[in-house]
Amino acid sequence: MNVGFIGMGNMGQMLVTALASTNIFEPGELMASTRDSDKLRRLAGALPNLRVAYSNRELAQRCQTIFLCLKPGETKAVLAEIAPYLSPDRLLVLITNTIDIPKLESTVQCRVAKVIPSMVQSIQRGVSLVMCGERCTAHDKAFLLRLMGAISDPIYIAESQARVASDLTSCGPAFISYIFRAMVHAARQYQPDLPIDTLNQMVRTTASATFELLARTGLTFDDVITRVSTPGGITADGIKVLDEQLAGVWEQVIETTLIKEEVKKAKVDL
Repeated sequence: MNVGFIGMGNMGQMLVTALASTNIFEPGELMASTRDSDKLRRLAGALPNLRVAYSNRELAQRCQTIFLCLKPGETKAVLAEIAPYLSPDRLLVLITNTIDIPKLESTVQCRVAKVIPSMVQSIQRGVSLVMCGERCTAHDKAFLLRLMGAISDPIYIAESQARVASDLTSCGPAFISYIFRAMVHAARQYQPDLPIDTLNQMVRTTASATFELLARTGLTFDDVITRVSTPGGITADGIKVLDEQLAGVWEQVIETTLIKEEVKKAKVDL
């Protein structure tokens, strides 16, 4: 099971590091390449089980499954470089929503799939999204679910669902952190004698406990809101403000990401 990753940017490096810490690979089965040879050497030194390739062609020649962890604008050049090895027995995996699977399938002979990771896979948590193209086999789907299952809770979806799903999973840590940061800053404004570290601890610990409560008990978001915000109580008044001020906000966020993605897709040349 030789699996290679081309591109060691933030997400590529995160995926390789997370997977290398599992027991699903035999030594030498996990491979990486990047144009930054110094970064590659440092990564190899930190991950003894990782096998490095000093060219993308070498990696593509040796690996049956190839992850492209690239900026969309870099994809065309790398595809041209590894084209001789993209035969029908190879599986090529994108990690970006900016390139559609059918568009890539029209330029290569190999099977094409997509995995959208999240930064929380660095601690082997969170949700990853898995999609397969028309040429993929049942084995490809099972393999990707097993691979990503070693570092996440993988969910198989249609590619048409990927943008909205990515807002919840891949973008989710940033959106959630933004909300928590706003809570801390507002509390600091009204209670400046509480240290910022203490406020951060309050929010982080409460958020973590809330998510654990949901997971352990099967309670829904609505259940928690109902149980904490009793009618006529202080929490209920706070929820009312949130309802008024945040009405339509998340719809706008999703609409913005949908539009932005379509603009970026139109600029990609394969």
